[in-house]
Amino acid sequence: MVTLSNSGGLVPLVQDKAAHLLQESRQNTLHSRLGKAYSATHFKAFSAAEYRSWQHSLKALLEVLDEAGLHESHVLLEHSLPRSSLRVDAIVCGLRPDTGRPSYVFVELKQWSRVHSVEGCLVRQHENDEPRLHPADQVRDYCRYVAHSLQFVAEEKELVNGLAYLHNANRRDIRALERHTADRWGRMYTKDDRSELVRDLTLLLDGERRHEENRAAAERFLKYPARPSAQFVEIAKNAVGQRELLPLVDQQMTAYQLVKTALTNANEGSRKKVVIVVGGPGSGKSAIAVSLLGSLEELDLRGYHATGSKSFTETLRTHLDPRRRTGVWHLFKYNNDFRENRNHGVDVIVSDEAHRLRRSSTSPGTRRSDENAVPQIAELITAARVPVFLLDDNQRVRADEVGSVAEITRIAHELGCEVEKINLRGQFRCGGSATFDHWVDRLLGIVDEPPVVWSDLVQDDRFEVHVGDSPRDMENWFRARRTQEQTARMTAGFCWDWPYDHRSKTPDIVIGDWRRWWNLRKEAADGPASTFWATDPRGARQVGCVYTAQGFEYDWAGVIFGPDLVWREGGWVARRDRSRDGKAKADPALFPELVRNAYRVLLTRGMRGVTMFSVDPRTQEHLRTMVGPQRT
Repeated sequence: MVTLSNSGGLVPLVQDKAAHLLQESRQNTLHSRLGKAYSATHFKAFSAAEYRSWQHSLKALLEVLDEAGLHESHVLLEHSLPRSSLRVDAIVCGLRPDTGRPSYVFVELKQWSRVHSVEGCLVRQHENDEPRLHPADQVRDYCRYVAHSLQFVAEEKELVNGLAYLHNANRRDIRALERHTADRWGRMYTKDDRSELVRDLTLLLDGERRHEENRAAAERFLKYPARPSAQFVEIAKNAVGQRELLPLVDQQMTAYQLVKTALTNANEGSRKKVVIVVGGPGSGKSAIAVSLLGSLEELDLRGYHATGSKSFTETLRTHLDPRRRTGVWHLFKYNNDFRENRNHGVDVIVSDEAHRLRRSSTSPGTRRSDENAVPQIAELITAARVPVFLLDDNQRVRADEVGSVAEITRIAHELGCEVEKINLRGQFRCGGSATFDHWVDRLLGIVDEPPVVWSDLVQDDRFEVHVGDSPRDMENWFRARRTQEQTARMTAGFCWDWPYDHRSKTPDIVIGDWRRWWNLRKEAADGPASTFWATDPRGARQVGCVYTAQGFEYDWAGVIFGPDLVWREGGWVARRDRSRDGKAKADPALFPELVRNAYRVLLTRGMRGVTMFSVDPRTQEHLRTMVGPQRT
């Protein structure tokens, strides 16, 4: 196997000369090689559909390359997009015959032989399937994303071409898919178009070049550094303030297009549709929200972004419209701002972090447990022609938070609405490492799988995981890694008192000789109000909690495990008596789930790395074991 270095994204699962890969495919060994590489990289089972694709679709592509005389091209299989866990099926690398410049052909492979329905750019292969992008649009978005991420592609867009190959499909059986606009980044071919595909590939890749030359072109692509990930506040500023939308990919774009289609149908009197978008930390849920807001004006529509988080909403308002002069400030509201809006008076409401939805939006001073109160979910559904809920069922951290796929679906059906759910697959935080997300879920017992050692899984440096000897050691680890432009924040479990109406005379959190205050309730000379702790540079001087960290991201994350969650005899023990979080303690039966969710939120805020420490010695030893040998 050929190995090339890579700093823009993951090394492909497999890469080699096209002729060698075709030989393996014909010998029926290539799919097994990919399966082993996948398991070693992701430490989870691959799907049966992926395995079939490796077995059949790749062979179809490699045989086309052989027919086109491109035996010497260098092929990257299952290559991750920069800073993301999403993978391109294949990238064929070589040189153009007309210019001699590098040429990269992105290929999306589909085993489809027919489709059930096509609505705009959304496709259902079978009747009850989740909608997906048109294959040509899917590969086009991959090309657009790479052009946004790699400067040399942005400067010379003709280096990249994209195509979708439906090698099992006859044109007559997928005729609805042919109604799309083709361009250099998004073309579609069926098995009836094989000769045309062969011809077009020979126009993009030079079959006379030796493998060494094609491999050098691939190496340039793999070595080129990706642009740093933008933090969400900057993405929102570009999308809403300047209408510069972040390139959405895969199911992100599916969700975006689904909402736009639902708006069109709502104008035509169709049954109301509720859209639920589900994704883990860093999956791009909020990017969908601000992209929708950014496009509403050109569609002459009225919409709002809503959350249950004061930190999240006030930060967006302040950064996007600090002097309240542009009207952008009013686009960002709270979930309980729609109590009086009963007649679908708003085109779109996007409830971001919808796992934080409360049972009801009761007025101050009334009992939230009032059985006659209208559910907050129902208020949002009735207020908007197209209500959108973005959530992660494993980020619920308070007993009074009821936002879940099941509850939103139940209420939507009671109101006579159709429900469409989209599952996001990508990871754009934590260095694009879906592996880290899954590692955290196993570490904390979020999923029913045993924890595994991080150093046994990952050999690259896309995302660093560290255990400090003390909080001071964690801060030193930050200093050794962060640059002046990068951000770092220390957080902790809610196990130390946080005085509500005054500043303590002594620091709130004391661990050995290390002392720090919680983030301040109100702004002071040495720190911002807690609302802006995650984004104001002065916030680095204080310690944040789950309520000021949730929804945000920073380059380097530090997490102090308090005595509320400890490791004992092979399992986690949640100690409600050691928590100071009244909202999480309110329901004893829920507390073990909520405290694990809170630490999951804290651990997944970092974009480049995370360091952790537990005040409990046995838990600290368990963390060390699960991280494994650490790099200096």
